[in-house]
Amino acid sequence: MTLRPFRIVLVVLVGLGFVPSAVSAAPRPSAVGAGFTDEPVGTVSSATAIETLPDGTVVVLNQDGAIRLIRNGALLATPAATLTVCSNGERGLLGFTHGPDFLNDRQVFIYYTTNVGGSGCVNRVSRFTMTGDTVDLASERVLVDAISSAGSNHNGGDVDIGADGFLYISIGDAGSPPRGPSPPVHASQDLSLLNGKILRVDPVTGFGAPGNPLSGAGTADCRVRGNTASTPTTTCREIYAWGLRNPFRFAFDPNTGPHQFFINDVGQVTREEVDRGALGADYGWPTREGVCPRGAIPPCDAAPPGVTDPITDYGRSYGSFVTAGAFVPNGHWPKAFDGGYLFGDGGSGKIWLRSANGAVDYDAPFATGLFDIVDMAFVDHDGEMMLYYARAGGTIGRIRANPVAAVPTGPLAFQAVPPGTRVLDTRMPAFGDKLVRAGETRMVPMPVPSANVRAALVNIVTVNPRSPGFITAWASRTKRPPISNLNAFSGEVAANAAIVPLDADGNLEIYSLATTDVVIDLLGWFVAAPNAVRAGRFTPLPPHRIAETRAAVTADNQFTRGAGAELPFVRVPVSGRGGIPNSGVSSAVLMVTAISTGGPTGGFVSATPGGSPFSGSSNLNTNGLGDVRPNLVVVPIGPDGTVDLHLLNIADVAVDVAGWFTDATQPESTTGRFNSVALRREVDTRINLPFGRFPGNESRSIAPVDATPNGIAVAQNITIVDNQAALFVTPYPGGVLPLVSAGNATAAGQVRAVLSFTALSAPPARIFYYTLAATHLVVDTLGYFEP
Repeated sequence: MTLRPFRIVLVVLVGLGFVPSAVSAAPRPSAVGAGFTDEPVGTVSSATAIETLPDGTVVVLNQDGAIRLIRNGALLATPAATLTVCSNGERGLLGFTHGPDFLNDRQVFIYYTTNVGGSGCVNRVSRFTMTGDTVDLASERVLVDAISSAGSNHNGGDVDIGADGFLYISIGDAGSPPRGPSPPVHASQDLSLLNGKILRVDPVTGFGAPGNPLSGAGTADCRVRGNTASTPTTTCREIYAWGLRNPFRFAFDPNTGPHQFFINDVGQVTREEVDRGALGADYGWPTREGVCPRGAIPPCDAAPPGVTDPITDYGRSYGSFVTAGAFVPNGHWPKAFDGGYLFGDGGSGKIWLRSANGAVDYDAPFATGLFDIVDMAFVDHDGEMMLYYARAGGTIGRIRANPVAAVPTGPLAFQAVPPGTRVLDTRMPAFGDKLVRAGETRMVPMPVPSANVRAALVNIVTVNPRSPGFITAWASRTKRPPISNLNAFSGEVAANAAIVPLDADGNLEIYSLATTDVVIDLLGWFVAAPNAVRAGRFTPLPPHRIAETRAAVTADNQFTRGAGAELPFVRVPVSGRGGIPNSGVSSAVLMVTAISTGGPTGGFVSATPGGSPFSGSSNLNTNGLGDVRPNLVVVPIGPDGTVDLHLLNIADVAVDVAGWFTDATQPESTTGRFNSVALRREVDTRINLPFGRFPGNESRSIAPVDATPNGIAVAQNITIVDNQAALFVTPYPGGVLPLVSAGNATAAGQVRAVLSFTALSAPPARIFYYTLAATHLVVDTLGYFEP
């Protein structure tokens, strides 16, 4: 980029806005829209980029080579590392991202300008390993090297991992021709050079990713061969797209399919542009600038065949160099921001919103006064999604939407839905075909039948997480609660039911600490019931086992096995057993425990009304080799008073009754309506809340805060943590310890979570917990059922 005047604010801007510190020593205040707050975070020497790690740690790059960390909103005193870089002009430490399995391998990717052996400054992309808060510089593995920085400017410099698992790199055209003053083709159009391109490479080897547009005969690996006059002119396999001037920043959309990303390409004289990333796209530089031929202003003819126009562009009356960009994660900020893309201009200090429908109102920016902004990223900070930004002068700030508190739902009645109602499966194209990456959230729109729906009973499944982690589900547009609904280890398939409040539009939000596929099946709705109702009231029962297939059939242990059309099944008579009446029942509430086969193959259990076929979904999953897994199952009862459990690679099941929901033949009443509460952690023995670690073969009790003194039952998520040996956990209302379980661990050191609907003792209400072996226990209360 050439030097050019900036109206009023600065006399001269150098390149992309890496302006002298004297110019930015006194940051100008910014202005954000109503409902938002701009807060200072800290100051570094000369910022170039900002990123976030899966645990919420923020990474800030200094142009001079220092990598700084921000944790819990505070800048750490010691840099994570300081690289030796060329830092004149627009060179320096430019780009950073973490690997797809960061929580396991701690790998990060860095784009920087270096002087290789004293032969001149070039750009390089390398992989490093972090140890704690330190980037180990000795761990460097060079992936792409000797990228021309002939003019010291137009280096590009962004890196990110796409949902396809490949590393994307943005590279500028080098400012000056990499092959001398009279090149036959401009660098951006020269497919034997890496400059002026988006690259897509393997994050392990650096070689061009399979499926890139240039491959086969006449192509070559260019990743380390350099860009000089003597360089061979064979086409480069690493190239994903070309025809860019200075794609300083690009961003992937966390809300959609795997390849949705936008590129902010800095213009020269007339236009700044945002491009949609596309395989094999030519964005037209140097013959096109924005939606016009180079140097022209709209209206202009459409791009010629083979050239891709930007999705939005703007002229010098609005700004002078486009820089930062970030997609807004759905379900956190006000609804108008869902599907939106924020992009900033370092010259004018404005940030605009490109709405989901593609509209941009350049006369009504989202924020102003952020002169010399260079990068921004959304960060999950203490359960809120905040937009962190970096300015070249070193100012780091964050913009937050004023938080919306979760509102208790009031009395609710339950309505079951047919088994097999799937609302999310990240493995399937119908749901975006995109797993949830570590530290990301995903908004899940729910098919609510009416405006009276306040919460959903869902079954959440993690499939093959890449690292140990957890899932939290809560109402969209509210602060994420500091609890988890489901825990899993690497490679497991784990399931747990959850009651999740919904936002005003019927959406829920999930957060995952680990990169994983997620499946969510809907089991039923909780609808507003301000008055007495007939159907949907819960009647708790003392937990009682009504079937266990490892034992013989008796009057107290009844079941039959059958061979279904798709899966074998176990049919369990439910009506008239364990306290469930023969009539007036819509759904049974059961704790079903699966005991897998002795082989290594995982399996599942799927519950349906007796006589119904397999629904295509599962209620609980095992991971082979004798794994034992329970889950709360709420299922309508078949016409013959039975429930069918369809089995895949499951040897045996145990079925315990927890209660039942009324149908419309029952008299009107308020007893058994559900009330959600602000999610509350009531037991955490790791911190002596309200007592310490269970020693094993012992019961302890609490009085659930929101259910006292008159609640008849409580809905809780119970998690086994750091258990000493194989064990089970039994929640119960007191009295004689029942011979049932609601949580199981099959070996020491596991983390297992299960939802429980448990009857409470007579007022003042208490709940008891028994553990067979020593363990920590964590209990989160979701709500209670009225007397």
